[in-house]
Amino acid sequence: MFKLSTTFIAAMLFSFITPNSYAWDHPGHMTTAAIAFSEIERARPELIDKIGLLFLKHPDTAPFWVAAGEAKGKERVRRMFIECARWADDSKFTPNDRLTWHTARWAIVAKDATPEVKAAAEARHGKPAGQAIEALTLNNAMIANPESTPAERALGLCWVLHIAGDIHQPMHVSDLFSKDFPTGNGGATMSYVMDPVTKTPIPLHILWDSNHLRIPSLAEVDKHAQAFMKKYPRSAFPELKVAPVSDPNAFMKWAKESHQVALDWAYDLETLPDPNKDQPSEKLVQNMVNFILNGVSPVDDAPPLPDGYWEKLQDTSERRLTLAGYRIADLVLAAADNIEAQRKFIGR
Repeated sequence: MFKLSTTFIAAMLFSFITPNSYAWDHPGHMTTAAIAFSEIERARPELIDKIGLLFLKHPDTAPFWVAAGEAKGKERVRRMFIECARWADDSKFTPNDRLTWHTARWAIVAKDATPEVKAAAEARHGKPAGQAIEALTLNNAMIANPESTPAERALGLCWVLHIAGDIHQPMHVSDLFSKDFPTGNGGATMSYVMDPVTKTPIPLHILWDSNHLRIPSLAEVDKHAQAFMKKYPRSAFPELKVAPVSDPNAFMKWAKESHQVALDWAYDLETLPDPNKDQPSEKLVQNMVNFILNGVSPVDDAPPLPDGYWEKLQDTSERRLTLAGYRIADLVLAAADNIEAQRKFIGR
């Protein structure tokens, strides 16, 4: 039970952002949101003002006012929308946080796993750790329900933007069970490699979160969003037809796409286990917080990435981020259509 709780703590803490490796949780989520906003504006420009009004009803309005700054009109709404995608991470460790909603981690069993380790993986009975799928289903239903209050819909929208982004990242939907990690590696939060950008050790989870998007400025976000949409138009994704938002099993399929990446190759590399993984959870938490706040790693060195891994990671991350943006736009548009249809049906 101790090791299970340690793995859980690691996975949850590292879904927070690090200061020196800005994560999928910030530039990545922001880029995905910028893509989604562009798609919504193109398809239904009349929705933009309505979305903007929702943020004024959000239970935690301060981050949205800060994000909007001095912007007016559509740009003000766009900035709030981008903040909405990262709000769940900006709210870490507050009463608004839902730690288990950020992951849905299916077990992957390594070749060196002992019978006991295999038994630990099998004890999950094929189910993931974390409630990302259930939470996305709940919040998507909330934004599409005409009976939801504006505050409920605003809160649900932010969770939809965030969780949909999270499940497109392979380390948010996988746990490696191995000799080094008999109860799982916490979504690769306790597996260290050498960051090819900073030349310092970094958890594999954070490397995937960060990829090469490490500056959370609007200028950088917009540059990447435009480049990704040009490089990967909707026609580049057969997945949009295979698992459309209308599919009742869509969220599970999206997460399984990411899990397949982890299963196929994302764990095909040498990593260094966190030396604190078997120590008391208080020590592990202390060291992880030090990494999160100060960028101080518990290891001085870590294995380099194998040839071609970094390039493949970047290409995969770009595709997954862009696909998530298109899918988020489709979810918002479908929710708006459902509300409009329901209100017409009841004569409102």
